[in-house]
Amino acid sequence: MKDRVSLLTDIIYKHPGLHFSEIIRISGMKNGVLSYYLGKLESSGIINIQREKDKTRFFAPKINAEEINIIKFLRKETSRKIILTLLDEKLTFNEITNQVSKSKPTISQNLSELIKHDLVVFKLENSQKKYSIKKNSLLMNLIKKYQFK
Repeated sequence: MKDRVSLLTDIIYKHPGLHFSEIIRISGMKNGVLSYYLGKLESSGIINIQREKDKTRFFAPKINAEEINIIKFLRKETSRKIILTLLDEKLTFNEITNQVSKSKPTISQNLSELIKHDLVVFKLENSQKKYSIKKNSLLMNLIKKYQFK
């Protein structure tokens, strides 16, 4: 079996943006043991930890700020579904709602965040807002590289 440092490094490098609880689930480590090793990895520069008010995410140091911003959204189920739905087409709000199968307020909130972070844009076409992905090639590369589905 791999040593704990190698195991955690592999998990974080293959699945950037995971939360602490997700790493516990994948690694099978206990809370205290995981905390110890993640601290060790961070202090040695092997991983970067992004701490926000309500979330902590773990990344490889080679992942830049723009990619981190995108990966955070790809880790959220509804945002990921919206992004995947919009990859190859422009859709109206109702079309997105129907394809993602979430409530209109949930779609609205997630779309607003995606627009605010410059990942989704909209244009008026035939008096309707049509939403599309702004950074299609970078998104596609990250989806393929880290196998977001």
